[in-house]
Formats: sequence, C-alpha cells, structure tokens
Amino acid sequence: MRQSSHANREAKNEKVSRPQSDAQILEAAHRLVELYLVYLREHETGNDIFDTRELPTSKDALVNAFRVVIATENRPNVRALLVKAGMTLAQFQDNIGEPLPVRPVADVNGRRQCSNGRIGTGRIRKFDRVLIQLDEERVRLGDIFQSALRMAENKPVHHA
Repeated sequence: MRQSSHANREAKNEKVSRPQSDAQILEAAHRLVELYLVYLREHETGNDIFDTRELPTSKDALVNAFRVVIATENRPNVRALLVKAGMTLAQFQDNIGEPLPVRPVADVNGRRQCSNGRIGTGRIRKFDRVLIQLDEERVRLGDIFQSALRMAENKPVHHA
C-alpha cells in the first residue's frame, strides 16, 4: 500500500498558502476531500489499519477539510456519505509501520489463528493497543463530524 505515485508525494510536499476568503477555504477543503476520496478509490483499505504516512496529505488537514465540507453541504444524503468516508481516517494512525490486516484467519477446525499457527505476544499487545486507539479515534472523529452535521442542519437556507 506504499505510496508510489509522484502526484501523491507532490501533494504531500506542496506548500499551501493560506486562503484569504471563505470561498478559498471551502475550495481548498473540497480539493483535500477529493484527494482523499481518490486515494480511497485507488487503494483497497478494507478494515486494515495503516500508518498516517500512507495518506496523500496530513491527517489533521483531511479531518479539518471533511469538517468544513460537511458543515457547508446542503444535501443530507451527501453529508452522510462524507461522514462515512471521513470516518475511514480512523484507520490511519501514527507510528503503525507496516499495515495491520484486520481479518480473521480460520484453520480447518474453524478456530481463528495466525497463518503460521502462532501469534507472538508482542504482536498481540501491539494489535490490542492499535484497536484501542482505533476505537478512540472513531469516537473523536464521530464527535467532530457530528458537530459539523449539526452546524449544517442549523444553518439558514438561502434560496436563489
């Protein structure tokens, strides 16, 4: 799942100037959300957990972009899809290293086990720690995106 595309590296290293207007901020947020949605389409993430270094830009920038886009989106169905996509950011955590697959492997008797039949204690501890962080991150992102949803629902509707 390592990034190899030149465009992703450029997006990560690109210096972003501070937008001056609300329209520029919203446009930049939409660009970041689109960048992440393209990333999701190009990579099969499933339920696996990845290092934040795999993202096309910083996780904080993506969370803020989703928050802004959700809060300004008028269509409830689109907001729901944005929240769903934004919640996948919880699968990206700092200092994970190699991706951690999150799927059971069953032996012939139906019991779950590691592919070689043994699971190291260190790996179990790391996996447990990462799952706890994943849960905490889902709660944090859920709170952020729910707040954005409330903002969107409470904003006045202007008809042209």
